[in-house]
Amino acid sequence: MLFMKKIKAGVLLYALFMSAIFSFFLQFYLNRVVATERQNQAQLSASKAYLIADLTQDLAKDNFGQLTFNHGRSSYHKQEGELLIKVHLTDGQSYQYRFNCVTENKEKGKFSVANKTFTKSIEKRHFQK
Repeated sequence: MLFMKKIKAGVLLYALFMSAIFSFFLQFYLNRVVATERQNQAQLSASKAYLIADLTQDLAKDNFGQLTFNHGRSSYHKQEGELLIKVHLTDGQSYQYRFNCVTENKEKGKFSVANKTFTKSIEKRHFQK
């Protein structure tokens, strides 16, 4: 009878030990899943903000202004050959970007980036069959 009690205690200790190891692995796995999801959300927010800033750069006509999008709003200000864009997303995060101002003169075929002027050259290539 005493031998049976020792076996039951050993099996109980083994089951307790295995459940502790399982809960440790489960906790580690769940923490990794949560961290990955947070990282994905941060990357998605940064991508949205950069897309809004890129669209703002294309749509910016004046020296300063503000644009509103579905996922946030952006304000821009041109100064010294740079375009400063501040993006505020609807979830409360803010991002700031600086782009070089690009202005193109279509009549002359020239464009300037940050007070430097370049000339477009178009080459005509003839392909033979």
